[in-house]
Amino acid sequence: MRDKIKLLKKYLEHKDEALFLDIETEGLSKERNGITLIGLYKKGRYFAYVRGFNFEKVLFQLATSPFWITFGGENFDVPFIKKTFPGLDFPKYHLDLYHYTPLIGIKGGLKKVEKALGLERKTEGMNGYHAVKLWKKWQEEQDREALKNLILYNKEDVVNLKIILEYILEKIMKGRGGSSL
Repeated sequence: MRDKIKLLKKYLEHKDEALFLDIETEGLSKERNGITLIGLYKKGRYFAYVRGFNFEKVLFQLATSPFWITFGGENFDVPFIKKTFPGLDFPKYHLDLYHYTPLIGIKGGLKKVEKALGLERKTEGMNGYHAVKLWKKWQEEQDREALKNLILYNKEDVVNLKIILEYILEKIMKGRGGSSL
């Protein structure tokens, strides 16, 4: 618990440099499937880096941020990014919210956490499987609506990470008698 609190303190120190990060892929295997989209949220702005468009531009953002925030990123996002960009230096700090939500009494995946917090989505009912299908539809049919929906799905994932982190910070501070971290 002490290490988790330390990492939250580090986040507060690096708030302006922190990247909220989520990837979409062609499937679950980092050996067989590639990243299709990397979504970043920083300083209130969302950035979508899509394979075949502006994908390589994400490297600057990833390389210059000392702090990444993900949900389940230790086991999914980071291994895919390491495979895709083997020369990339990784951030000094990585806060995986999957390990923090149980501290506030919420267990499960991102969508379950969002529901527990009352967060609504335009892409309600969609999951990673749907994201794979949308990419495939974009690739095979050049269906712009599919790509647009994939980007929207990713945006909601990544923007909600910030809301979840703020909720975690608020709950943990209250649990510590209102004192700051």
